[in-house]
Amino acid sequence: MKKKRFWFILLGFVLLFLLINYFFPFSPLSIKKSIRYSGDQVLIDVYRSELKAFKLEYEPLLNQQRKNELIQDRTTNDVEYLLQMYELPWLVDKDSITITQKLLTDMDFEVNEAKDILINLTFQEEYSKSTKGYMQSLLTQTLSLEREIDQLKHHSSLHPRSTIDRQLRNLHVHFISNFKMLSTFYKEHLRSKQEA
Repeated sequence: MKKKRFWFILLGFVLLFLLINYFFPFSPLSIKKSIRYSGDQVLIDVYRSELKAFKLEYEPLLNQQRKNELIQDRTTNDVEYLLQMYELPWLVDKDSITITQKLLTDMDFEVNEAKDILINLTFQEEYSKSTKGYMQSLLTQTLSLEREIDQLKHHSSLHPRSTIDRQLRNLHVHFISNFKMLSTFYKEHLRSKQEA
């Protein structure tokens, strides 16, 4: 009788442990701190086409600048490094991807690098008033991305799977919005350069 009760209690604990692992994927009790994320396919398609269109306009300018062997436009040069943040696999892949703490750390690293590039550009480049406004918005949005990733990394251990999934979807949309702001900033930069 005692053995049967022991096995029943042990089975109850194992079942509870498995439920916690499933419903709270980033909890301290979770064995594999990860969650499968599958982005909205329509959103990803639109984003990929916008990214491709931007690169089709941007890359000839970068290649032309490289041929001159002299950095004439630091902004054009640095956009290449900013684009790395927007091409992270979880943003552009149609397949579902496993989001782990390491992936969040990699995301945080890319956003931090982008933030540093933007800050350097802010202090090292002369921009028109309208371009400065877009740069300020871009930097503000990038700082917001950094906070969102930090929230996911450090404060989601007690969040249920549904909340984490919603946070990831919001983060995905904010990355796309941030890219659109980069595109707007860069186009305004080129326009104001031509007018000068």
